[in-house]
Amino acid sequence: MKGKKALFYISLAILLLFLVVAIFADFLAPCDPSAINMGHGLEGPSRAHWLGTDHLGRDLLSRLIYGSRSSVFLAFFATGCTLFLGMTIGLISGYMGGWPDQLIQGVVHIFQGIPSTAFVVAVLGLMGPGLRSLLIAIVVSSWADFSRIVRNQVLEIRQFHYIEGARAMGGGSFYIIRRHVLPTILLPLLVLIATRIGSTVLTVAAMSFLGLGLRAPAADWGIMINDAKLYYVKDFWVLLAPTVCLTLFCLSINLIADFLRDRLDHADEASRML
Repeated sequence: MKGKKALFYISLAILLLFLVVAIFADFLAPCDPSAINMGHGLEGPSRAHWLGTDHLGRDLLSRLIYGSRSSVFLAFFATGCTLFLGMTIGLISGYMGGWPDQLIQGVVHIFQGIPSTAFVVAVLGLMGPGLRSLLIAIVVSSWADFSRIVRNQVLEIRQFHYIEGARAMGGGSFYIIRRHVLPTILLPLLVLIATRIGSTVLTVAAMSFLGLGLRAPAADWGIMINDAKLYYVKDFWVLLAPTVCLTLFCLSINLIADFLRDRLDHADEASRML
């Protein structure tokens, strides 16, 4: 457990580092990430360009820094929108029960039966590539998981005696949800949020790599990997830099989710013993 705790703090520090870099990209980037200098294309690391340049002579470090802004911010914002939509629908479904619950769960089963990546590609194919389309595609393809988990938690919680006591004392539905339900489902939601952020970053990178997400000349890790596919055999660093950042971010967020999942399992065991 101590080893996992140490990995959790290391992963949290890496995640915070990515967030700081994304927030202060304008101050940390040494060059304009879109500035083209064909005379210095595919140069190795130097004092002028710490990580070298890409095939158009653009500074790789600057593009990595701005790429963290687009990838990380989009992942957090898309996950937040997905959480809000899924949690709202899950709360309504679980708390109301009856035919509204059955109707909503029918829709949830339909969305969960569709592979998320294929669904994102289909939505982007209909709406066209771009930031707005990518955001809508991610939210629409991901809300069902949040809804299902929230609904299952609410179904379990609403049977507890303290919920019945709150109703007997005149507590309304909004008060009970805000005061008793939301704090109880917070930890399971944190696990899913952490996992979803990591998968969203991969989805954003994959769609940008395929030309369906963010478009060049925007600085994005997926676009950088796509640009490097013709040059990585001879100049491997142009591919290594964005893939290392993408791997570190996803690994750190998944380790955080794993630690939170263990804490949730221990809490469940303790409650069953009581």
